[in-house]
Amino acid sequence: MAFTICYVWEDTDTKQSEPKFGDHFSEASTIEAAFAETVKYVRGSLARQKYKVDAGRVIIRKMWDVTEYAKYKGRFGKHQKIDDVIRPAIGHHLAGDVHTIDCNELIIRVNKELIKHNQPLPVVGLSQWQVDSAENVIAAIAAGVRICLAELCARFGKTIWAGALAIETGAKITVIASYVLTSFSSFAKDLTSFEQFRNLAVIDSSSDTYQQEVTDALAAGSQVVVFLSMCGSTKRQDRIDFLFELPENRLVFIDEADYGAHTANQADPFIDAKKQQDVVILMTGTNGERAVGNWKIDHYLGTTYAELLMARAGVV
Repeated sequence: MAFTICYVWEDTDTKQSEPKFGDHFSEASTIEAAFAETVKYVRGSLARQKYKVDAGRVIIRKMWDVTEYAKYKGRFGKHQKIDDVIRPAIGHHLAGDVHTIDCNELIIRVNKELIKHNQPLPVVGLSQWQVDSAENVIAAIAAGVRICLAELCARFGKTIWAGALAIETGAKITVIASYVLTSFSSFAKDLTSFEQFRNLAVIDSSSDTYQQEVTDALAAGSQVVVFLSMCGSTKRQDRIDFLFELPENRLVFIDEADYGAHTANQADPFIDAKKQQDVVILMTGTNGERAVGNWKIDHYLGTTYAELLMARAGVV
């Protein structure tokens, strides 16, 4: 067998974000062996700086199997440079393999390019606690619950869990709102990385073209996931008005709900805009009583780190 692998790595000694995106053709017998061979290839390409890989100062952030994409593009084989075919979709090209862009944003852009051309993606599995919690919320929604407080501890895996709920509830529009904007890149990276989420159109409402992107995605039959900043501005209200006036069923996640998002200035515009059938999930790791803010919850879900450890150990 043979595989074309793309990869992105970062030198943590570099102050400015300058990830390196490249490719490697492997004739390994399995994808796992191809990935392992690619790690050796990247290490070898560093010549006298191999020690940086060994010391954890050069980190491979992600590897992709792009075999089907390479075949589709007629670039499957040795020295075919499929990375250069993908590179325009990344943008911010400095020179060679180097891009001046945040590494997470590079990963998201590559993911979207592969989805667009039907490259199969890895399949993600849910942990038992994610499954149990998802079933809990789905059953509550079926029973009429519309506003849920989900107090989910660190390491729960809320990004994948939120994606699973979007898929399982069939929500045409999922809004992920947060006062902490850094959380968006984590959601976008995970929700574009796995096969189960292929039909999710992930859109940032800070884009000047987001309304058209949402309209086009809905027309194409995709489920839409929109990131929406809760930081106060006239643009925020315009975005809320647009998204909540669309005649579609909505699933709304308020992420880090105890941090800024709980205040009246942040929460009330969403409370006012919410339609009767919209489902809102207030997600927080701590301070659930503060995260509620002015919301009138009708369901509570809680998971502690101790419970995760016990589940992993097979105790519960």
